[in-house]
Order: sequence, then C-alpha cells, then structure tokens
Amino acid sequence: MEKNSAVKLFLQTFFGNSDDPRFTFIEQISRFTTLQRKEILFHEGDAGSEFYFLASGRVKLFRSTADGKEAVIRFIEPSEYFAEILLQLKGRYPVSAIAIEPCELLALDAQKILSHLEQHPDIAMVFIGALSQRIKYLLGMIEQLTLADIRQRFLNYLGVLQDKSPAGSIELPAAKGEIALLLGTTPETFSRLLKKLSTEKIIRVSGRSITVLDPTALDEVAP
Repeated sequence: MEKNSAVKLFLQTFFGNSDDPRFTFIEQISRFTTLQRKEILFHEGDAGSEFYFLASGRVKLFRSTADGKEAVIRFIEPSEYFAEILLQLKGRYPVSAIAIEPCELLALDAQKILSHLEQHPDIAMVFIGALSQRIKYLLGMIEQLTLADIRQRFLNYLGVLQDKSPAGSIELPAAKGEIALLLGTTPETFSRLLKKLSTEKIIRVSGRSITVLDPTALDEVAP
C-alpha cells in the first residue's frame, strides 16, 4: 500500500468519502510507516507527538504491571486509530504498542489535528463520535473483566468480534495466549474453556478460526 491509499482509507473511514477535500491536509500532516511482526511502535511512557491510523495488519496495546507482567489493553484492527489520547495528555504514551503481524500505518501529527479540529467544529463532531464508540467499548470491557466470569467474558468478546465479521467464521485477532491475557485469565484456563464450549456444541475451533454453532449462547450474554 502507498501513502495516498492509506490517506484515502482514513478519509473513507472517518468522513465516508475517500475523495474528501481534506486529502491534502491529511497528506501534509501525516507520514506513512510500516512495522514488522513483533516490532515495537512505542513504549509506555515514551514522549511522542503522533497518533496512528492502522491501514493494514494488527497491533497490540499493552501495559506492564507493577510485578512486571503484561496486561493486554486492546487489539487494534485495520481502519482503527489509536494513541489519540495524545490529544489530551502532555505528549506521553500511556501504553506500549507492538505489531503482532506486518503493519502499515499513518502517523498523524496530534497538535496539527487538534488545531484543525478547533477551527472546524463539524470535523470535531466526527472525532467525538468515534471517541464515544471507543469509550463505550472500553467501558464494556471493564465491566466484563470486573463482573463476569471467564465464560461470559469470552462469549461477550465473541459477540463483539462477530459484529465485525458477519461472514460466519470469526478470526481471533491474536494467538490464544494473547486473548487469554486480554480476558484476564491464564492460557490454560482459556484452553479448557474452548474445549468445554466445543463439547457443548456452542462453538467449533480451528486454529484461530471460531465458528459459532449456537448463536443463542451469544444472545444470552449480550448486555
């Protein structure tokens, strides 16, 4: 993918038009970059001035706990942006970001975007809407981690993934051990859960691919 294509994907995602007249502005205040698998984009606490739009690949956001363990915050999918918190914070990333497969990204100058939003309230509303969806998702994840058992957390998570994968088969965005961390459990417990759900004919598992055999199981745990 070339930078122009990534800019058009950004415009299509946020403004519904790949030929939006803001093309020149976005092209001027962004740079195109790539990451190899397992390459770090930034570390927690690093100073920075850019947030990112993922054009292709997958990125994992994580934090280190006080005892040195890794806490997975979120998996970023294509056509999502992240590190936009720089628009509110004083230029430091609150999490670390690592590519879990080869990635293509737009790095956007946070201050120039912020200045543009201040001058164009109509565009600011688009970003506010996107941020609201992000906050809703994160609040849902927090609720799952604090109130639900691992079975319910996973079925809720499958429901989120299914909304993005209407084709029937759901592709986990990372290895099962990584998904276990995201759900706040151990790989061993998660593996046992997958076997149990498979035995109950609720899902069928093939590598990272999961087919929901009993959609009502997801409906029962939907918020």
